[in-house]
Amino acid sequence: MNAETVLREMPFFVHLTEDEKNLALTTVSTRTYRKGDILHSHTSECLGLIRLLKGSVRVTMQSAEGREITIYTLQEGDADVLAASCVINQITFDTLMVADTDAEVMILPAAAVSSLDRSSIYVHSYLMELSTERFSDAMWTMQQILFLRMDQRVANWLLDEYSRTDNPEINATQDHIARSISSAREVTSRVLGRMEKDGLIQTKRGSVRILDADGLEALLG
Repeated sequence: MNAETVLREMPFFVHLTEDEKNLALTTVSTRTYRKGDILHSHTSECLGLIRLLKGSVRVTMQSAEGREITIYTLQEGDADVLAASCVINQITFDTLMVADTDAEVMILPAAAVSSLDRSSIYVHSYLMELSTERFSDAMWTMQQILFLRMDQRVANWLLDEYSRTDNPEINATQDHIARSISSAREVTSRVLGRMEKDGLIQTKRGSVRILDADGLEALLG
């Protein structure tokens, strides 16, 4: 699916004037990224509005000491505007966007987003709603970090992936899981080891298989 087709499916597009539609359609583009590529950082260009066409992208924050917290993950079909802090003045913190897998992204550039935000109440409302949704994702992550035990965080992540893919075989390294739940790899590895000993999961190189989903649910209380 090309960028123009995806843009036409955005909820605000049908309400745009012909001039606004022309601006959006002539500036929208698609970019591809390899696993590990940085889509956005505080030193890079302001992307604008993005929508993930393929792959997975992690959105993180980093401390001055280099500690990284994953605040949410974008999957295929998800949109994001936190990379457009130059457009939405209320966004006052820096995020880092990293491709978790090879990814393809639709990008409506910041200049176009800024213009449409000023001229169209429908675009403005969409951007505010999207920002609220992503902040809610970030708050959910903070709640997990602050109030859940480590085994609960791992169990919750595994069950979310199981629900998302409908496959008990989760293709993820222990390092990937640790980054996704903002934990140290060694701690995550110990938790996975205990879960395997308890018969809840089976770990393989580069994957984890859920053997007892009800048992993982029980950890969550």
